Order: sequence, then C-alpha cells, then structure tokens
Amino acid sequence: MKRTWAMVAAAAALTLLPVHASADADAKEEAAEDTDPKALFQGATDALAGDRPALAIAKLEALGDRGVVDPVVSYDRGLAYAGRVRAGAEQPGDLGRAAHGFEEARELSHDSALVTDATTALAAVRAEVAKRRSRAGDAIELDSGVSLGRSIVKLLPENVWAILAAFCSLALTVGIVLRARAHVHRLKVAGTTTSAVAGGLLFTLALVVQSARDIRLHVREAVVIAPATRLLDDKHVALLSVAALPEGARVQLLEESSDFAHVIAGHASGWLPSGAVLPMAK
Repeated sequence: MKRTWAMVAAAAALTLLPVHASADADAKEEAAEDTDPKALFQGATDALAGDRPALAIAKLEALGDRGVVDPVVSYDRGLAYAGRVRAGAEQPGDLGRAAHGFEEARELSHDSALVTDATTALAAVRAEVAKRRSRAGDAIELDSGVSLGRSIVKLLPENVWAILAAFCSLALTVGIVLRARAHVHRLKVAGTTTSAVAGGLLFTLALVVQSARDIRLHVREAVVIAPATRLLDDKHVALLSVAALPEGARVQLLEESSDFAHVIAGHASGWLPSGAVLPMAK
C-alpha cells in the first residue's frame, strides 16, 4: 500500500515538474526583461512570430515607456497593432496606432528597405481606413500631404544640405578671388560666373538648412488615433465646416496640454482631445 502511494506521489511530481519549470522560465524571462531592453525587444519579437499581438503590444509599449526610440521598434509596434486587427481582437484606435508606428518608422529610419516596408504597410492600413469610411459614407481623403517646401527639405538629411552649402561657400570664395586677381579676361569672366552661380546656390541652400533645422527643433508631428475626430475651435466647439479627421491621419502638433492639443491638418487648424492624437518620436 505504501509503495502504491509512493508511486502516485512520484507520478504527480513528474506531472507538475514541467509546469514548475515553465513557470520558472517565465519568471526568469520577466526578470531579464525588467532589466534589459534587448530582452524585452526579443520577447516582443517572439510574440509577433508566435502570432500573439497583444503580448507584443504590451512589450513594445513598455519599451516606449522606457524612452527607447528606434525605427525597428516603431515598425514592429505597427505590425503588432495591425496584427490585433487582423486577428479579430481589434480595440478602438488600433488602426491609428498601427499607422503611427509605420509613420514613425519612416521618419526615424535611414534604411531604405525598412522605409519601403513601412510605407507599404502604412498604405495597407490607410486602405482599410478608407474602406471603412467609404462604407460609412464619409470622405476618404486620408493624407493632406505636406507643403512643397517641406517636401524639398526632406529630400536629403540636414547634414547633407549643410555639406552642399559648404561646397558652395568654397566655390564662391574661389570665384571672388579669381575675379579679383586674374589678369586674363577669360579667368575674370569665369570668376564672375562662378561667384554668381555659387552665391545663388549658397543663399538657397542656407534657407534649406535653416528650414531643416527649424523642423528638427520646433516642428512636432502626430497621428490621429481616434476614428472620425472633428477639429474644435478655441472654445472647444466642433468645427462643422471642416471634415472629420480620419483615423491614422498625420497632423502637425503646435501645442499640447493635458486635455487638448492644437494641431494643423492640411489647410485647417484647431484643437483635438489629447487622447485623440499620438505624437511621433524624433
């Protein structure tokens, strides 16, 4: 009889052993994630690969709370929110947060492959938003775009514009010296032409560099994460003359308080509830 009970106890111990081992492994993993952002990111990556978007979202948002700014993290966060929508467990704002992650990845990354992937994923998210708005009878314009000037500034990194301006400054100096000291008429003409061209380019590039610096230091952008949000006037009354902003729309953030955010959307400006917009990391 004693031997029978001993065998039962041993069998129970063997049955519980994998559970305790798994619990210990989970505890060690959580402890590692509490101290190591790389472990937390790896956990998020594993959750994405295992088709567990909710867990991936929790881990990726935890990275954001720790101040981690990385285009790959932003891109994976967009994938996680899009994955939750695809899995049928969508929560309000998931499409907007997915668009935010992809927009942020495009802004932060210098990897052309990642920028292309983020752009493609962003287009898919906005296509889904447009389809839903079309079904509801709303306007489907999602991206008001940016001005021509800002588009030009964003063609190259700020440092590249500065280097080009430095080359133009050097060319201008050479042209001025050549024009002042050359005794041959052709060299004087060459110096004059070089000075004129380099001077004009230097002036233009100086404006571009200043604009790029101003955008980097002062312009903040955000993404609307609430469906069909209307702009509000200074008294926080809805502006009925302006179409509701779609989820995932990109806006310029002028001012932010605990309750409201002052934004520019296309050619319109107004206020939105703070919870309706999510600023992009720089």
